[in-house]
Amino acid sequence: MTDAPHRDPSHPDLPFHDTQDFDDTERGFIAKATTRQVTAADGRVVWDLDAYHFLDSEAPDTAHPSLWRQGQLLIRDGLFEVVPGIYQLRGFDLSVMSVIEGDTGVIVVDPLICRETAAAAFALYQEHRGPRPVTGMVYTHSHID
Repeated sequence: MTDAPHRDPSHPDLPFHDTQDFDDTERGFIAKATTRQVTAADGRVVWDLDAYHFLDSEAPDTAHPSLWRQGQLLIRDGLFEVVPGIYQLRGFDLSVMSVIEGDTGVIVVDPLICRETAAAAFALYQEHRGPRPVTGMVYTHSHID
């Protein structure tokens, strides 16, 4: 990731000098997955955590710099502690999985868009937080993100 996001003089109203949002995406970071491709039982790749490395470079002339920057922020993947007892798993597909720890297990909020990515994300959570039973699941919306 570049330290200084692309500054486009044709969009002076965009705050490219302010990189606080990049710092914010790292808050609570615990770990990234070591296996970067999520595969189905038949071996086909269903999600590739490295597929968006092209966003590490500056925005090309064909992309709006603000959208490019948004993409750079969204590719920060891994397990993050939001507050004690609440964790997020980011970058495992189009949405974010949250895990809320309770006394008897965990509640999973928005368990991603397919079984394979959900399992990979939850495995990263368990690797760093230990095995815990899922005692509830909450879907905040029913459409694919």
